[in-house]
Amino acid sequence: MPHQTPGHTPGAHASPGDAAAHGTPGQPATPQQTPGHAPATPHQAPGHAPAAHGSAGDAAGVADPAAKTATAATLPRPAPTRPDPYLPGQAVSPAAGTVAGWPGVPRSAPPVSPAPGGGPTGPGRSRRGLWIALGAGLAVVGVLAATVLWLTRDRYPALEFRTLEVVATPTAGAERATAVFTSVLGDRAYLAHQLADDRLEVVAVDAGSGDELWRRATPVSAQQWAGIRALPGGVAVLADASGDSTPRDLLILDTGSGDQRWRLSVHGDDDLHYTRDTVVWVDRTGDRLVGLRMRDGHETWRRDSPRDEYGGNRTRVVRVSTPEALGGAGFVTGAPTAPWLGAGGRLVQVGADRSVRLIDMDSGDVLRSRPNVADVDDLVVAHADRLYVTEDDRGYRLLGYDLASLGEPDVLHSAPDDGRRPQSLVACGEHRACLLEVPDGETARTEVVAATEGKGSRHWAAPEADRLVPVGEHLLARRDSPQSAVTLFDADGRPVLPDRDGVAVRLDAGNVLVFAEPPSTAEDDRSLAGMAVGGKSPFEMGELKDVRSESCSWNASVIACGRERDFVLYRFAGDH
Repeated sequence: MPHQTPGHTPGAHASPGDAAAHGTPGQPATPQQTPGHAPATPHQAPGHAPAAHGSAGDAAGVADPAAKTATAATLPRPAPTRPDPYLPGQAVSPAAGTVAGWPGVPRSAPPVSPAPGGGPTGPGRSRRGLWIALGAGLAVVGVLAATVLWLTRDRYPALEFRTLEVVATPTAGAERATAVFTSVLGDRAYLAHQLADDRLEVVAVDAGSGDELWRRATPVSAQQWAGIRALPGGVAVLADASGDSTPRDLLILDTGSGDQRWRLSVHGDDDLHYTRDTVVWVDRTGDRLVGLRMRDGHETWRRDSPRDEYGGNRTRVVRVSTPEALGGAGFVTGAPTAPWLGAGGRLVQVGADRSVRLIDMDSGDVLRSRPNVADVDDLVVAHADRLYVTEDDRGYRLLGYDLASLGEPDVLHSAPDDGRRPQSLVACGEHRACLLEVPDGETARTEVVAATEGKGSRHWAAPEADRLVPVGEHLLARRDSPQSAVTLFDADGRPVLPDRDGVAVRLDAGNVLVFAEPPSTAEDDRSLAGMAVGGKSPFEMGELKDVRSESCSWNASVIACGRERDFVLYRFAGDH
């Protein structure tokens, strides 16, 4: 997903955490260069370690006990001098046959040379064989049962929510910070505040204990900063821009030390997408996509954006989400905080010529393409092996394309008349897409449409809703008017948490975090609650004290927020 600051809702192109932009075409990014030259040694600022985020049968037969049905007349008589064939160093006499009727076992053993130290066989030997067979069968049953339990386990069980507990309060500075940001990924929290000289100081701490790992100030300053973003291979720091064409800096810091690795000049309307190894820069001024190596900013690939017949170059780029990414924590917008989780990093680019192409983010290879699919302003969502598009032609249609072929689409839903308009399209399950449908501009009559391939669509009322956030197959439907509120629906459209004041975010595919009020840049107390999607009611955790809630970020157990002169980490779930 584009670079995004926790707690911020992105604008049309990019927001304070959502984009990046421009440099000289054909050059790799370096500490003091735009893409094109081999990167120079980054500026070394004064200390960090990587973060993380996020997320097996066979069967066999068991020997039948009923096979112990041989009669005494068919059993060999005991022979005390015969050795036990199940003990090492012993031999079986030619006369020592096995129990008749045991499948797959001959009635008599082949002749072998006798060995000293023999012992009795006969019924004792048969009983031992039976116990071995039964033991092996029970072992197979145990493995099979464990496999079934693994495959049917709840991957996102209800969290054990608790009353808020302060973990640590790392310092920010002596003066009141003009801007504060946080980004939590796995067991690492990154905290940033703007200094008096307009540089940004970034602090890395252990999210579980609050122990400081390093503290570094950026070598460059900016009038305003957009935010920071924890990545698996670095920390992205992005300056803000006053307009689409305004240059701004993207810095990638080392996770182990906080030192600057490289720096890139981008523009206000550019976007950034990340994998573990690559930064993809959507350069709108240069009409291109550029792949930059995470570790040093070296340009590894470049693709020009498609143009229409009039030379138009508008483009839209969406990340192909994965079940693992949507199974983890999400920003306030619903976008996953760790979109690189799962198999493969891919993008779908919609061109000015209505074409779409599927691009590998690490190599830049075009995996598939198709003409005449969507306009850049159409609702487009890509998830796993599907591309969903709303096509507006005398009433909209919801189409589903198989990304493996980009062949002819399936029509998942057609609006009954041309007065209905779609908004907030999301993937909400396997081969399932959900959107909001507004009839004749009457938001009080807004409905959720949930369409599943081969099963048709379901509709239910969601008055005034303007955004959907998937939580597994559940949905959060948010509204901002007449006041901020959220409803959690199950897969069948039943309200699990009806019309709750505030804003809810995804912790994982089975749990949500509920703020009593929308995020704000002002210091204030914010009530917090947690709820499992299968639960009956939220657990009220208490208040976040004097926080700038727009700066908050979270994982499944800890939330970090900025305050006037420091930061605070609270634990809300799990053990100490």
